[in-house]
Amino acid sequence: MGIKKNSENEKIRKSVDEFYRKISQDQYRTEVSPEEVSASLGYSSEMMERLPKGTDLGLSCGNPLENFEMENGETLIDLGCGTGKDLFLTRIKYPDSGILYGLDRLAEMILKAEKIRDMKKFKNIEFKQGTLTSMPFEPESMDKAISNCVINLEPEKQTVYNELYRILKNGGKFYISDIMLKKELPEEWKKSEKMHNT
Repeated sequence: MGIKKNSENEKIRKSVDEFYRKISQDQYRTEVSPEEVSASLGYSSEMMERLPKGTDLGLSCGNPLENFEMENGETLIDLGCGTGKDLFLTRIKYPDSGILYGLDRLAEMILKAEKIRDMKKFKNIEFKQGTLTSMPFEPESMDKAISNCVINLEPEKQTVYNELYRILKNGGKFYISDIMLKKELPEEWKKSEKMHNT
């Protein structure tokens, strides 16, 4: 990859980080309430009520847990876990699953997730700060992976999928909810920081 492309990718990542850092610090909010977003995506209100206020930031674009099951002892990673909503819901529904890992670029998101985990006394959930293009996990260490509206934010998507293939066990499964293009975007959209952030 050329120097210019690397520079462009880092500029995008920096912009995305700043946008989501402000969300984590309550400087930005979604236009629709997080509760409305989650309800529209099929999240159970009964399950969501078991999470502390502030866990759901309204950043989902789907529900990777909708057609998802965990077996006893299975390990899971959530790519771009944010405050840990999907991991906490997984732990509630599958209390006997193995260790659940959350990976996020932002220390601010990890800190919030850890506070919620400790407050609710969720067991066997670990959070790590890191990137999707260089995941801090051993090869073939995960049974399953989920991601909710995050991979679209990373410019080097193929590298993300390569990393995912590396850390999943043979026969491992990946459940993804994300945004996909149906046609080419206008050039002005491609250059817009706001479009990259959302």
